[in-house]
Amino acid sequence: MRKPTALASAIVASLCLAVASARAATITVNSTADTEANDGVCTLREAITAANTNTASGGLAGECVAGQAFPTVDTIAFSITGAGVHTITPTSTFPPITEAVFIDGYTQGVATPNTLAIGDNAVLLIEINGSGMPVFAGGGSTVRGLVINVSGTAFSLNSSNNTIAGNFIGSDPTGTAIPVGSTAGLMIQIRGDSNTIGGTTPATRNLIVTGGFNPTLIELDSGGGNLIQGNYLGTNAAGTAALGERSFGIAVNAGGNTIGGATAGAGNLIVTSNVGIAAYRSRTPQSNLVIQGNLIGTNATGTAGLGGNVGIFINDGAAINTIGGAAAGAGNLISGGNVGISIQFSDGTIIQGNRIGTDITGTSPIPNTSNGIEIGGASAVSKIGGTNPGEGNIIAFNGGNGVSIVNSPINVGWTILQNSIFSNGGLGITFNPGSGVPTPNDNCDTDTGANDLQNYPVITSASFSGGNVTLSGTLNSTASTQFRVEFFSSVSCDGSGFGEGQTFLGFTTVTTGADCNVNATFGPLVFAIPAGQVFVTATATDPSNNTSEFSACFVLPAPTSTPTNTPTNTPTNTPTGTPTNTPTGTVTSTPTNTPTGTPTNTPTRTPTPTATPIPGTSTSTPTPGGVVVSTLSPSMLGLLALALAGAGLYLMKRG
Repeated sequence: MRKPTALASAIVASLCLAVASARAATITVNSTADTEANDGVCTLREAITAANTNTASGGLAGECVAGQAFPTVDTIAFSITGAGVHTITPTSTFPPITEAVFIDGYTQGVATPNTLAIGDNAVLLIEINGSGMPVFAGGGSTVRGLVINVSGTAFSLNSSNNTIAGNFIGSDPTGTAIPVGSTAGLMIQIRGDSNTIGGTTPATRNLIVTGGFNPTLIELDSGGGNLIQGNYLGTNAAGTAALGERSFGIAVNAGGNTIGGATAGAGNLIVTSNVGIAAYRSRTPQSNLVIQGNLIGTNATGTAGLGGNVGIFINDGAAINTIGGAAAGAGNLISGGNVGISIQFSDGTIIQGNRIGTDITGTSPIPNTSNGIEIGGASAVSKIGGTNPGEGNIIAFNGGNGVSIVNSPINVGWTILQNSIFSNGGLGITFNPGSGVPTPNDNCDTDTGANDLQNYPVITSASFSGGNVTLSGTLNSTASTQFRVEFFSSVSCDGSGFGEGQTFLGFTTVTTGADCNVNATFGPLVFAIPAGQVFVTATATDPSNNTSEFSACFVLPAPTSTPTNTPTNTPTNTPTGTPTNTPTGTVTSTPTNTPTGTPTNTPTRTPTPTATPIPGTSTSTPTPGGVVVSTLSPSMLGLLALALAGAGLYLMKRG
């Protein structure tokens, strides 16, 4: 007998799936009641039971169509008579969902998904307002198009491959208010793998808010490979204002998950009163968490702040996590709160391509009131910025320091490279938060502390010409060591006289000698510099990835050039009617006094014009007995011309 080919096997498998799909049941809910009885209507509770048991529910054939066995995915649709929102009020938690099911609220009447890239105009007509939603235990289910307000957890995903998309969770059907008496504290809890909350298209956006006390909107409790994308957390449907109690946006207790993404539409809008995204080690160390493309603390357009405390908080052993990235769209906007990013006792964190304290363009302020980035503990290589295109962060306009690293020997290995750090209230980079002054350099750099208290370079000379800056300087540090020295320019200097660094100009490498008392030198180095940025600074990074604070600012002298405002022609403001031989410097006649208006004496002869001098400078030799008229302004020359014209007329009349 011939064995089937691979192609034939694939065709057979596809046909089997098609047949199975064709057998999937659509179970239609036609009542807002919460009964499970032989009463002639199909309720949501009965529909869930029918999907789980694959039998007709309620004891009456046709009351709820029987579901089909796995691997088919039954659909629970809605067709409840009447216009407007229909509210189902469960008196107890629904039974767990043990088989895959597709619950589709958009099947009710004229309900429609969101179509807006910014904002949410979804029309939702099925509301569940009562004791609680079912636990998703079977996996592979989808819930969309519902308004969900319950006293317990809205969604418990104890299984994998579930999708929650296009819902209003915790708000009223308009997405503009919290229902009276809302008490839910945890809206979505995930304890499985590969679940998706939201998505990258407008139709998949969830609005997630709560009126409960000390709430968490989404908790990644365990499992990996979960995606949280495109949602509005803690705001109204328009994304223009904060809404409800919102202590924590997303709490992460599991590794290998993604919040947002670099793809268009993947980023979440997160506004909280406490922490936007928090990663903890409540059970096991969290690692490989990716946080990208989110707007944290701002409105949906990234043009105004909506408040909060800490944008992103990584704590207690969470390691090898990525905040932002070099790819287009990977960076987060973290502004409008108290602290942008706080890292406490975490290793290997990568912070790249983010805007912290600015608007979405990176040019206008939406400040965090305290620090842009603050580091409380790290003992392995971590990065703020990087040397590849797109890796640098913009850290600007924050009320405190740009990057603040607590002075502790465990806080080492933080490379801070090619970032744009400017216009912060404190220092651009500091190892001594709260002091307001940089850590002094020490000979041979033997001290220890945050980033080993790496010495900063000293710029000894700088000049500007033709749009370029030429720099030279020195670095005193550990002996026989190679350092990367980066150079920056800014429109202003910090009040301390050190830093910041608005524009990365370039870098060089220097190597200290065997005798650390002999400084390494750099320069002259030539870099193109933006117009108006007349302050230059530098940082140094050692082979162990410790970057220094910013050096003292070096103020560029004004460029040397020949003045172009010296006139070379005769002034043109001589009054009309003045003779063309108006003198511009020396008068050769012999008046008895210096004329101040119309002359009263009779000159002995007409004035003889001389060469025109540079205004304000007498270049002619005075005629003996005459009066030298020097440093006359054009207006005075005009008055003198009028006087001489009057004298000429007087002589003509006398003649």
